[in-house]
Amino acid sequence: MKKTILMSCCLALFSLLSYAQGANSIDIATEKLYMSSDVSRPVDAVGSPYVNKNFSPVRVKGYDGQIFTGRYNAYNGEMEINLGTKIIALDTSKDYQVMYTQNNKIYRTYNYSTANGISKRGFLTVVNQNGDNALLKSEIIKYYDKVPAVTSYQSDKPAKFVQESDEYFIAKGKVITQLPTRKKDLLKAYANDAKKIKSYLKENKISLKKEKDLIKLAGYISTL
Repeated sequence: MKKTILMSCCLALFSLLSYAQGANSIDIATEKLYMSSDVSRPVDAVGSPYVNKNFSPVRVKGYDGQIFTGRYNAYNGEMEINLGTKIIALDTSKDYQVMYTQNNKIYRTYNYSTANGISKRGFLTVVNQNGDNALLKSEIIKYYDKVPAVTSYQSDKPAKFVQESDEYFIAKGKVITQLPTRKKDLLKAYANDAKKIKSYLKENKISLKKEKDLIKLAGYISTL
């Protein structure tokens, strides 16, 4: 009888300790991943705010022994990570590198400025890396409000998410500058080297609409 009671107590204590360890591991993971208070609330609209709405396996630098699943909300600029018990959004004020294991696509947090001169900090995709130099990309999805019908013969146009053209950036060490994809804007942005860049575009038949050519161009500009 005493042995039975002792065994029951031991099992109960073991279960309690196991539960506590599990709870602590979740809390530590949450804390170390610098979770936001919550991911943004869903918006009712046609289309998706996600580059890929499905969660895919990811590795977060610094947690190389763990596989999470993640997805990128380009509209809100949030990298959502599924911890198993809850979904969090990584704090973009911290330094993060997230790699999608199925295609080796890498996102990192950077300080940068948009074409309108607005300073931002958030996730950019690493298109190509060569030492301290890199070609980066901002994936852009915009939200458009519902458009009411003008006449009774028309229907309302629902709110929608639309994936816009990506924006590109060149990183030289910690300095990040935009890489315009219109020739006029490109030459204006790099006015001091405009003649050299213009010749390079012509001689190498560079198309500013092809990412593989932008990789070449970024590599060339990094040498100027």
